[in-house]
This record gives sequence, C-alpha cells and structure tokens, in this order.
Amino acid sequence: MKRISLTVLFFLSSFSLLFGQALDTGIQLYHEGDYKRALQIFEQSDEPLAKLFAGKSYFALGDFFKSKQQLSQLTNSSSEEFLEAMYTRALADFQLHNFAESLDLLYEIKAKHNRSSVTSASANFYNQLLDYLTLEQRFEVFRRSGYDEVRLDVLESALGKVEYGAVQAMYKSYEQSLQVSGANQNRLSSIGALISDPVAYNQRYNPGSYAKAPDGISYQLGVVLPQFDETSEQYEITQNLYFGIQMAVDRFNSENSGKKVFLTYQDTKMDPEAAPAIANDLIWNAQADAIIGPLFSEVAEEFSEYAERYETPLLLPLANSDRINLDLNYTFQFNPTFAVQGKKMARYAYQDLGYDTVAVIAEKNSLGEPSAISFYEEFSNLGGNIVRYNIQDLESQGYDIREYTSYLNPENDTTFTVDVDAIYAPFTGVVASSLINSLLTQVQAASSDITILGSEEWESIDLETYGLTDNQVFYTQSFSVAAGNMDKDQFDSEFRLRFETTPNEFAYLGFDITKVLLNSLQEVQNPAYLKKGLKETRSYKGYALDVSFDGQHINQAVRIKKIETTRN
Repeated sequence: MKRISLTVLFFLSSFSLLFGQALDTGIQLYHEGDYKRALQIFEQSDEPLAKLFAGKSYFALGDFFKSKQQLSQLTNSSSEEFLEAMYTRALADFQLHNFAESLDLLYEIKAKHNRSSVTSASANFYNQLLDYLTLEQRFEVFRRSGYDEVRLDVLESALGKVEYGAVQAMYKSYEQSLQVSGANQNRLSSIGALISDPVAYNQRYNPGSYAKAPDGISYQLGVVLPQFDETSEQYEITQNLYFGIQMAVDRFNSENSGKKVFLTYQDTKMDPEAAPAIANDLIWNAQADAIIGPLFSEVAEEFSEYAERYETPLLLPLANSDRINLDLNYTFQFNPTFAVQGKKMARYAYQDLGYDTVAVIAEKNSLGEPSAISFYEEFSNLGGNIVRYNIQDLESQGYDIREYTSYLNPENDTTFTVDVDAIYAPFTGVVASSLINSLLTQVQAASSDITILGSEEWESIDLETYGLTDNQVFYTQSFSVAAGNMDKDQFDSEFRLRFETTPNEFAYLGFDITKVLLNSLQEVQNPAYLKKGLKETRSYKGYALDVSFDGQHINQAVRIKKIETTRN
C-alpha cells in the first residue's frame, strides 16, 4: 500500500513538473506573439496563472468576450494574478466600449489595492480613458458607474472638453445625486467655481481638438465583399481589393506600436437579403468601428440602413448610385456619383478652361442623365450659358443625333449664331460607344474644332482615326493608377512579397480607401468621432484615388483627363 502511495505521489509530482514546464513554454510563446499556440497550452489547465495568460492571449487576438470569460474565473482577490486579471478585464471592457465598467474596475484597482506596477498602469489608463470620452460616452458612464468618485472624475475631466451648457448639466446632475462630503465636496466646489463664468470657460474650451486614445487601443474593421470562384472574371477585383485593405492595415500596425487594427471579413454573396445578418453580426459580435464594402449599389443600399441605425461608418469602394446617399449620415461613397462628376466637369469647363457657352447632350434614363442635369445646374449657377440642352432617348432613334448637333455647322443652322465652346456628352453604358461614334462623326463632318467634355467612356477613344487632331477631349475619371511613381514601386514590391501576386488597380483602390479611414482614426482617435473625421478629409492623393469629402458623404475629388493627340 505504501509503495502504491509513493507511486501515485511520484506520478502527480512528475505531472505537475511536466505541466509547469508546459506552462513556461506557453508563457514563452505568449511573449513571442504566438498567441494561438500558447492558448492550446493554457486552456489545458485550471491554474490561475494559466487562466490569466489565456485571458491575455485572447485579448491580444482581439477576442475580448473570451478574454473576459477566462479572466473572470480568477477569484482569489489577494493574488497578483487576480489584480492583473482585473486590469486586463478593464482593458477588454474598454475595447468593448463598456466604459463605465472599465473605469469602475480601474478605480477599484487603484483605490483598494497596494501600490504595484499594475496599480500604476491602472491609474495611468484610468486618466487616459477619462480624457478620451465623448460627451455621449460621459453621459453613459454617469448612468452606469457604481462609484460617485468615478462620476466626479468624469465631470472634472470634461472641463474644457465639452461645451459650457453640457458641463453645467453634468455638474447639476452630480450635485443632485447622492450626498457628497469631505474631499469630494471640496472638489465639487472647485469645479463649480471654474464653471461659474461662461466667458472664462469658453476661453479654455477647444471644440476642434481630439483627445489622445489610451495606449494599446485596437480598432475593429469589418470588410464585406462578395467571394467569387477563382475562374470568375470578378475574382481579381475582390481579391485585390482585400489585399489592398490588408496592406494598409499591416502598414498601420507596423507604424503604430500603441495601436492595432483587426479585420473581420464577411462574404456578401451579392445578395441584398444577406445584409441584415451580416451587418448585425459585424456590429454586435465583431464590434466593428467601421465597415468597408460592399461593392455594388443594390447591396450597399441595404447595408447603409444598418450603418445609420448603429451609427457605424460604411465606406463604399465602387458603388456610385445617386440614390444611396440621400439623407444618410454614415454612408461614404468613395467613387464619385455621376451627379458629382457632372458638377466637377462644369466647374472645370467654366473656371479652368474659361468656357462660357456650351451644349449638353445625354441619353435619357442612363447613368449619364444625372451628370447632364448636374452639369447644367452648376454651369448655369457659375454664370455660364447652356445654348442647347438635350436629354433624349437616342437609342430608339438609332443613335442619330444630327437633329441635336446642327449648331456644329453654321451652314446647316443659319438661325444659330452663337459660338459654342464645348459640348458635354456624358455617354454611359452599352450605348456609349455608338453615341460617341455618332457624335465624333458629326464633328468630323462639320470640320468643327469644338471641345468635347465627356464621361469615363471617352477614355479609350482615338481621335486621330476620325481625323480630329485639332479637337480637345476632356473626360472625368474616378480612379486610375499612374506609372513612374517611386513610392508605388515600393508598394508593388511589398505587395508581391506579401501576397505572391502583382497588384492591379483594385489593390491600390483598397489601400487608398483604408488609408483614408486609418488617417481619420489617427486624427480623431475615438471611433465615435469617425464620421466627423471622414467628412473633414480633404486633398488626399492616393495611388489610384483622390479623396476630398469637403464636409459631405460623397467624394468630391474627380480626376479630369485629356486625350492626347499629335497636335495637342
């Protein structure tokens, strides 16, 4: 019997030694950043240290719910592991936007535990978090915090950061809450004195500044793109878009040691009916601070509803329907709508080219129609003269546009005596090539040197085949990639090394859109301000895309290109 007991003791001690060694290996893997392999070891044990590092590993992977589950299993309040678990739980609550819970945990650590590295870190993060909060977030903390001291700290840290009326309301709310005394009463009196004079308060109030985010903050980005079969022509579009997004995130993470961005991808299947489930899952379970995608307007319209409902910015790479952005605050179209393109071409014609007299022709019920309407309105508002304005069903007329272009030849229209500087012809879709050919044929027949202003469909036209070497053609372009850029060459090299393929224009587009988003996050720090930050984006010059929202939700930056000939 004694021998059996000794054998059991030997087995147990050997097992304990082996697991202790395994735990050391897990901790080493954790410090090396190999969190998934480390978790395989930590989750085999109920030891407090294993639970602590399991929670820390999940936190490092961005899985904050599982992190809290592991950390909540530590119950010995006198242990150092428990204190560190509380601190990590506070960080997880911060990432989950549970700001009251985070502040309460941090307050408990610094107020109720002996001074240590953890209490010092907690005090530092506590102060950073107080500065970080928006007015709306402070309101939530006031409602949910279990400590008067936390609410008082929220009030005091708001001084100079929120408008005068708001800080007065916060002061009154705290004053009317539970009875305060002693040090709290003295602090409250000091705050009351500071806000007694609205003029003096407004001198220290800076509404245009953004507080720095607490160290270690992570941002969650959702990506919603359709997944195509590798044999599909559209496969390269979504693959390269996603790779470009990932490149921008990788660069951000490598350049910002105190911040990290996580990506969560969902396949839209190009099905508008899938939007509710995907959008809800990204916001509820992935805690998405912003969503990039989807690709096409029909699906984008469904997603935009949830962007508004949850006040989460939705960044659309390609969708450019004029219907999407009506009365929307959180949907951002990076591909300028056709109306915006028409408006920008009107400004270019009037302000840059110096034209004051133009004609307009477009296909009825085409995507070019809103361009034509917008051009007409903007050119007229600037003081220009639209002498011919025709939006007709040209396809049903066999693309015969002679009736609408008689002014090209004064001999054919003796009643028309005004010199026309240019004709705006935003032809789009399957009828574009036929209409372009018809118009150029009329210009050639009239031997006219009129300038043509067009849509992107004009890009590939060879004027010399029509003998029109003296004519100028300008067209709008949403995005394109210019060669000969040294920075682009470096991007290409990194891209090929990272993904083992050559980037196409959609890779640059994905990078540019994500870069704009991350630049805005760098500026505002708090995702609650992200809508405002995106709207303030101006003059971003990217690899493929220029971006200027200029206080709006549709990109106002439209590139205007000129078709080069041997003469011009």
